[in-house]
Parts: sequence; C-alpha cells; structure tokens
Amino acid sequence: MDNRLTISPIAQTHLKKILVVDDEEKLGRFVSMLLRRSGSYDVVTCNSAAEARSLLKSGFWSLVITDVVMPNETGLQLVQWLTEHYPDLPCVVMTAHSNRMVDQQAVQLGAAEIIHKPFALDALQQLVDRVLVA
Repeated sequence: MDNRLTISPIAQTHLKKILVVDDEEKLGRFVSMLLRRSGSYDVVTCNSAAEARSLLKSGFWSLVITDVVMPNETGLQLVQWLTEHYPDLPCVVMTAHSNRMVDQQAVQLGAAEIIHKPFALDALQQLVDRVLVA
C-alpha cells in the first residue's frame, strides 16, 4: 500500500521543502509522515550527512532536520557545514541524548532549534512552524 500523498504540481510550488536526515530509516520516515500530514510541507528523507549535502546542492530547501548521532559524520558536523555553505537555511537538531553540552554546541554551530527524542507529535509540528515563520 502506497501512503504517499499525491499533490498537483501547482500545489507543490507552495509547499515548504524540508530535508530530514536520520540514519534510522524508520524514524526518518515517521518524521516525514508527521510533517506531511499538515499539507504544508514537501519532505524528503535521507540517511547520512553525505547524502544530505548532495541533496542540498540539487535544489531549494526551507529547512533541514538532522539527527545528531550518525555513522561517519555527525549531525553537528552537518550543522557546521550548513552554516558555512547555506547560512540562511535553518536547521533543527534532533537528539535522543539530552546533554546540555550537545545542545550548546548545536546552537553555537548554527542550529535554529533542538528537539529531544522522544518528542510529542504536536511539539515537532509547532517547532517546525515556528522555525519557518521566523
């Protein structure tokens, strides 16, 4: 069964494009599904910082949401790269490791917001709405 939304090309032009980066594929798909429910976002998922960089170079994006702990390259390294190459592109950091130092480092590197896993569904939606309005 295909759960993807079908949206007309005209409607797609008004959607905010969000990239979700998480090495846990199921979680990435879950976050994508939550955000698509609003009908305001076109969400793409990928599993690594390297894949994210490739996707980011291929089009216009409104927001990046990245996990912190990933193999090969961390989400914090991706945030730093984003700040250097796309300073106007907001980034939200997701982490299951509630650690004040990680939170501070994420903000210092340029993260717009941090959300701790597990998070309430409404909390994610509100956070994304807040970041995209800012």
